[in-house]
Amino acid sequence: MDTHALQELIACVNRVTETGDVGLTLADEMAKPLSDAQRDWDDEDTESSRVLGVFYFYRYLAAHDRTDMLIAVQVLMPCLLYEDMALPPDMLPFLADFGVCEAELLREDARSSPDPALAERAVFAWQRIVMATEDGHPQREERERALWRALRLLAARRGDTAHLDRAAAAARAGLVPQGHRDRLTTCHELLLALEERYEATGDAEDHEASLRCAEELAVYAHGSARDAVGCSLLFSFGEKLYQRFLRDPNTTDLRRAIGFLQGSVEFPGPQLPTRLLVLSRVLSLWSAAARDPGIVTEAIARAEQAEKLIQRNHKDYPLVEWHIASLYFARYGTTHSGEDLDRAAAAIVEATLCLPREPRATALHSDIAFAQYERTENSEYLSRVLKLRERVLRKLPGDDGFSRADALYSLSQAQMRWYERMGSFWHLDNAVDNGRAALDLVARTDVRRRQKFLCGLGDVHMARFTMRSERDALPEAIHLFREAVADAPDACLPLALLAAALGCRYKLTRDITDLDKSIAAGERALEFASARQRADILRDLSVARRLRFGGTGDATDLDRARAGVAEALALPALPARARIRMNLEQAELASLSSAHPAERLSAFEAIVELLPEVGLSSPYHEDREFMLSVHAGLGAKAADAAVAANRPDRALELLEKARGILADTMPAPGWRGTRATTARHLCRNATRGPIVTVSAVETGGLALLVTPSGVHPVALPGLRLHKARARHKALEMALASGACDDVLDVLTWLWHTVARPVLEALTAAGWQGSRLWWCPVGVMSLFPLHAAGDGHDGVMDRVVSSYLPTVRSLPAERRRSASPGKALVVAMSRTPGQASLLGAASEANSLSRLLSATVLHNEQATRDAVLTALPSTRIIHFACHAHADTREPTRSRLLLHDQPLTPRDLPFGLDADLAYLSACATSDVLFLGADEATHITGAFHLAGFRHVIGTHWRIDDLAAADIADHFYTVIAAHGPDHAAQALHAATAELRRAHPERPDLWASHLHVGP
Repeated sequence: MDTHALQELIACVNRVTETGDVGLTLADEMAKPLSDAQRDWDDEDTESSRVLGVFYFYRYLAAHDRTDMLIAVQVLMPCLLYEDMALPPDMLPFLADFGVCEAELLREDARSSPDPALAERAVFAWQRIVMATEDGHPQREERERALWRALRLLAARRGDTAHLDRAAAAARAGLVPQGHRDRLTTCHELLLALEERYEATGDAEDHEASLRCAEELAVYAHGSARDAVGCSLLFSFGEKLYQRFLRDPNTTDLRRAIGFLQGSVEFPGPQLPTRLLVLSRVLSLWSAAARDPGIVTEAIARAEQAEKLIQRNHKDYPLVEWHIASLYFARYGTTHSGEDLDRAAAAIVEATLCLPREPRATALHSDIAFAQYERTENSEYLSRVLKLRERVLRKLPGDDGFSRADALYSLSQAQMRWYERMGSFWHLDNAVDNGRAALDLVARTDVRRRQKFLCGLGDVHMARFTMRSERDALPEAIHLFREAVADAPDACLPLALLAAALGCRYKLTRDITDLDKSIAAGERALEFASARQRADILRDLSVARRLRFGGTGDATDLDRARAGVAEALALPALPARARIRMNLEQAELASLSSAHPAERLSAFEAIVELLPEVGLSSPYHEDREFMLSVHAGLGAKAADAAVAANRPDRALELLEKARGILADTMPAPGWRGTRATTARHLCRNATRGPIVTVSAVETGGLALLVTPSGVHPVALPGLRLHKARARHKALEMALASGACDDVLDVLTWLWHTVARPVLEALTAAGWQGSRLWWCPVGVMSLFPLHAAGDGHDGVMDRVVSSYLPTVRSLPAERRRSASPGKALVVAMSRTPGQASLLGAASEANSLSRLLSATVLHNEQATRDAVLTALPSTRIIHFACHAHADTREPTRSRLLLHDQPLTPRDLPFGLDADLAYLSACATSDVLFLGADEATHITGAFHLAGFRHVIGTHWRIDDLAAADIADHFYTVIAAHGPDHAAQALHAATAELRRAHPERPDLWASHLHVGP
């Protein structure tokens, strides 16, 4: 736990103890330490648990929020059950009520093990429960009996069963013959003695003997009235049949158990919830044995009937909720209903509140959270899964290889997904190790689990191959998938995975036999596929057949590929993400023939329409960023398809619809552009000068010249996507090493490949203006297009450049006074944990002199101070460090004195003129997320700043100060609407002084009109 947060909580608890003022726990300044402590809480650290639990208990006393009470109970439970620790007396009754279930589970665990230490742990827990239970409590006697049973169990584990043996012998000797009037009474006494000894020893012979007694009593009760005694006897026999089934599975026992247990729930009483729970458990087992999922519905009904009869502090409440969660989660596997999954999630949370150390409940919680992640792509679920699965591994006994294998497999799969989401190499490496460890623990005879583990580890190696280009991973994956197929030749998943992996190998080897084997495996997988599996298999088959057509020219493959895609697209309730994948394959098939441009365009139109549904499916911004980044580049492909179909206007419309999707969800009050995406409306934005979109796909680049007269495409054949990525990598390496000649080489390539063809096309069309707006797409947004040139001619020599995140984001023209308005400077010469910025003070002095700006310097520049000033500020200048989070751009931040400022913090709807971000790489993103422009520069523009000055990369802070001084000299004279011209003049001046240093003059860019 965070040490600083813990110390603050301790200090607050001590003040409450001294003053009696529990309201101190509700103070605003306690919110952050409480949040930090709760985030890092580990139930193994009982001292920290005691502090955190007492704090929450005091909060409950102050505000009477039941959530605080439940958290206090969860956190303090280990302190009661596992440690001889003093706890607040007022808290003890609550803890005792909620702790009985875990204490009883400890006793059950001890019954299944010969280890006396487990029995000692159960005795200790029950002693603490009894100590915490007040005299006169309605459950006091029952808890004392539970302690007595735990003590008898401990005695038996230590070899002392004499008392139990004597009781059983006396009861057996007292059993009278059948037909005697006392037969039922003596039979019941023998039943109780045998049950007691079985509870302590686990002797199967005692269980069989007690079962015979219970059967005799149940037969009598079955023909009698359903009263409390009769139902108790029916339950006793039904439960024992269930217990025997668990020991030695026999469906006859299970079927008979259901009949007797159903009879036992006909009479109300305090034991009814327990009987309903056992009946529900037996029904769920019968559902699996009979392969009848409909029986699960009856099991759910019985469990929910029990749930309605009990309160949260009932001893069976956690078990009922745990069982309900398992039932709904099992049914979710069949129905894939979001309602079933949500109900399972809610129930398991309730269960684990009272069972924080029960690894089986925690394992189910993690499995449900993983299903929630797969359904929603919400990263919060995945983060929770990792924590829960690591906790399961810590809690499992060292000798429980079966459960440990499951836990390692589950953790491996979660770590792989975390790598896919966050790019953490450590997690993928650990996923390999944990997946291998899980496989090593599973027996070869356990075919079902071994097949699952083989496929899971193979998936991890495929992630290594596809995402990290580790070629040695592909043969390893294929080997694992083949093993899984050999173990289960009629299972769909191994065959489908093997087919996909062989298809990947063909792309490396061009060995046509790989495609033949891939198609054969895929066709066989289809024979066993469920409705939900068919779409992905049909897609992989289509890809393999399309590739084989390319190698052999056999039109049969092409026809069958088209038929497979059509079949998949016709499947009912096909998820949007799957539909996008199928439409992409449809487009690829159409691209094989120049006779089908309309079909290819139609496929991309369908894809673009689906993007908002996929990208905005989560309520969380970072999840939306991720989902849209997964589908990055589709707009560029759609535009290429439209141009190929001779529809440039449609190309622009599709490009706009596929980009800026997140921006369109932002609040609208400060929006001064247009949300329209028709070409006619978009061309109106180009009245002040042409807007040029630049995109790259594998077949070549495309520029769309947006002018008032229409949309004019310009082919850029040298701008292939893989070449653009390689050039950007070269630019990054050159900047990192200070190799300015290599930076100049990239700018020369940009000039000859992109900028000069665009400017020549504009000139040929009769354009003679001096203002141009670049609207780069994907990887092209990472290049300084405004600085392209070969040293003799270049963009800066011909036009003043600005950038737009989307064509529709260009603000409308307006009239405003040339007076700059209120200005604010945030100058961080010294930032905690960062290098000093010598130029920050110079920039602040310059703005103070030129614009009479207010300056927040160093310690004054807090996050709250900046956010408070923003709404009334017309010009804001940041001279500070920045951190660009290229994977999740909205986590990028400007580093202030206390807390960073991120794009998420900005208030939208501002009516401001200029934001100047003189900081490191404020426009940097991965090309995967570039289409959303959610970096810091784009965020200030969307927040309502008409003009934003940002940077592609960090530059020398003294050079940055020179650019800022030159820039603001123009702004002071002519106003913020001359921002583009002012930046152009400032950077051109620096280029004239240092033509060999593009790292100084090529970084700054202007966004806006």
